[in-house]
Amino acid sequence: MRASVRIELTNQAGEVIAERYAENAVMRAGAQLIADLFAGRGVPITHMGVGTSDAPETEAYATLTLTNDPSEMLQGGTEAPIPPEAFFPAEVEESRRLVRLRVRGTLPSAAAVGTVREAGLLARQGDTAVLYNRVTFTPILKGEDHELTMFWEVTFPYGDLQWIM
Repeated sequence: MRASVRIELTNQAGEVIAERYAENAVMRAGAQLIADLFAGRGVPITHMGVGTSDAPETEAYATLTLTNDPSEMLQGGTEAPIPPEAFFPAEVEESRRLVRLRVRGTLPSAAAVGTVREAGLLARQGDTAVLYNRVTFTPILKGEDHELTMFWEVTFPYGDLQWIM
């Protein structure tokens, strides 16, 4: 499984004023989330979120939450729900033996005002959230008159996967 994200910061006129691309890292808790879903338990991806940390992942991939550092706290909410219609139908890419899923989510103008350096997809149920994945990128300065939209693309391989081991 692989994923990437394109991040667009737009002004009130809808013009893209900043853009970032990043490859994602799946967190250990995110892998457990997928295993639980496979077994008929757990919560699907429901939210996207952002934070202020650009610290690289450790070999344990054990980051549990996105950071909102008090010394440079993002103003407004740092998460946005992803409605079901934001998940596009899965596509099959037979030549590469992949199933691709795309999802789009937007943080509104009043959310995450400040310097954004990380993003992720979350499975939220009440007060509990599981961070599925995390990306870090060159900082984006988001003003209160900007929207931040993320276009995630997740690919799942199929066929003989013995080569992965």
